[in-house]
Amino acid sequence: MELSDWFKGFEKGIARLSPEQRSAFFSKCGKNCVDGGTLSIYRKPYEDAGGDMDVFFQLANGLPGVKGEVVEKGKVYYLTFLECTCHLCKKGYVTTPMLCECSRQSVLYSLQSLWKGRDFQVKLCHSILQGEPNCKMRIEVVTG
Repeated sequence: MELSDWFKGFEKGIARLSPEQRSAFFSKCGKNCVDGGTLSIYRKPYEDAGGDMDVFFQLANGLPGVKGEVVEKGKVYYLTFLECTCHLCKKGYVTTPMLCECSRQSVLYSLQSLWKGRDFQVKLCHSILQGEPNCKMRIEVVTG
């Protein structure tokens, strides 16, 4: 059996999960991916911004393939990825937009790792796997 055939079963399996179950499942996937290198990419603009979120999202524009946008200072931001960087997608193993929950979880984990003790809501606006030209996340800082 080809590896790509195995992933067809994987896609069918995640389709059977509830949104909450997918979220829990992909939170571990997203954490693993971020810990594998992505977090170190975000750490530099975080440090350069001195932890200021507004400045961080402006500096994110300097990252390759990323666009940051301040929607409401200190509260709402957009993070847009101009290409899909998921190796499973790039190799054609997974094509379901449900995999984008992993990306959403990785952004959430990255934010919580950089701004410890802060809470965020991350919403997937649209994605490349949904047929859009980019992946866009809406990030909201949750105030206690």
